[in-house]
Amino acid sequence: MKKIEFDLNGPDAIKLSWLLSNGQVFMLTCSNAERSVNGIITACWVTPTSHNPLLLTASIGNGKEGTEAYRFCHSLINETKEFGLNIPTPELTEALFKIGTTHSNEVDKFAESGLTAIPGKKIGAQLIWECFMNIECRVFDQFVTGDHTVFVAKPIAAYMNSDVMTDGKFSDKYHDKKNQVQMCDLITMWDMW
Repeated sequence: MKKIEFDLNGPDAIKLSWLLSNGQVFMLTCSNAERSVNGIITACWVTPTSHNPLLLTASIGNGKEGTEAYRFCHSLINETKEFGLNIPTPELTEALFKIGTTHSNEVDKFAESGLTAIPGKKIGAQLIWECFMNIECRVFDQFVTGDHTVFVAKPIAAYMNSDVMTDGKFSDKYHDKKNQVQMCDLITMWDMW
């Protein structure tokens, strides 16, 4: 499917913040400054925090009490102050599971999960072709909150599949919760209940 640019300064920008604040799971991509190391993590604690300007927060484990996997992607974001936010559909649930159960410093998560990397246009991190929307973000502030760091970021570019919006509205295919991966879906797969 063709990707088209989403106008982050246009009249539909507020709709994007609503779409992102419904509890779905994301794939967050990051890289080192040299673009020689790539990371992907399954991210659930991502939310808009401002409509104007459009700002997002991503809460990422910083490894103080966690695992090496958290420390690795956290360190990449901390180094470059940027990340890609990729929004999957339920067809990518197995890939989300693999990403959430492997470590970016040990395996190539793109190859391991069968995802296609596409270069970011404004950031060094790669984006995920199979996701229906990709948002390039720059971090401008961060706060340590125990074993997580909340990165405050501004979307600087966004791309979506050509069928995401129809007549100025997100199509049911993408905003209906049954067509999204929710945190409870992954918790069930990981047998954490």
